[in-house]
Amino acid sequence: MLNLIHARSFVTVIATRGVRAAARELDLAPSTIVDHIRQLEEVLAAPLVVRQRGSAMPTDQGARFLPLARALVETAGRVRSLIHLPALRLAASSNVGTYLLQPHIAAFRQSAGIPVEQWIGSNSEVVARLERGEADVAAMEWWDGRPGFTARTWRREPLVVIVGSGHRWARRGSVSVTDLRTEPLLGGESGTGTGYLLRRQLGPIAKSLTIIDGFGSTEAVKRAVRAGCGASIVMEASVADEVATGRLVALRIDGVELDKEIKLIVPATLPPTAPAMAMFDAAQSWQRGLPV
Repeated sequence: MLNLIHARSFVTVIATRGVRAAARELDLAPSTIVDHIRQLEEVLAAPLVVRQRGSAMPTDQGARFLPLARALVETAGRVRSLIHLPALRLAASSNVGTYLLQPHIAAFRQSAGIPVEQWIGSNSEVVARLERGEADVAAMEWWDGRPGFTARTWRREPLVVIVGSGHRWARRGSVSVTDLRTEPLLGGESGTGTGYLLRRQLGPIAKSLTIIDGFGSTEAVKRAVRAGCGASIVMEASVADEVATGRLVALRIDGVELDKEIKLIVPATLPPTAPAMAMFDAAQSWQRGLPV
């Protein structure tokens, strides 16, 4: 069976009129080019190249094979471009995509030279896109370990209780779980990463909390908290700007460590050369708060 790499070497030798010139163009050793031509001639049972006076020319059989060899090499190139989409498709859950990923995506684009097409939505929508093959890599606040995918913890992001600057808790550094039972908690409903974490970390206590849902986004929650509508439990990174300017106050929960494991997920069958694996591997060097 014909080897496309051997055919490419043959086409390049004829185009450059020499083995050494072809070797320079393909970044191979001249002996490797010679070996490619030899193996190709063995498969076709015919001489393809004649070398004389430092030049390489096709034989009669080589001249007849040349247009077919060019077509094979060009078709192989087109197949690769059809299979590989112009950009890496990244699906991220809302808070991860909004507050954590952006500097890392920018750094990845620059270092890897791979364009990234982002899609941001709910956790359930991210999973659906991943399963339908509409995303190459996903970044989420939780992962249920379903088969067919490989997940890796990228970072752990602390959660904090937030209140408005005029709230009765605003001068405190922390609150108790009992305190949380006395205040409406905005967001964190079922289906969100925060809701899942509260149920896992607080157990039955989570059922006694007054959860008010329907806000749709952390930005809406933050505005409602600032307006005095209640408290909320959010990722620390999502309120860094507001806490720095005093518009919101961040509090810890006494005796409870709340943090989210931010996961990157890719299909388990991806080859190591896939662009998504480049991001999956690059994430190992990403540090909290730093682009790379």
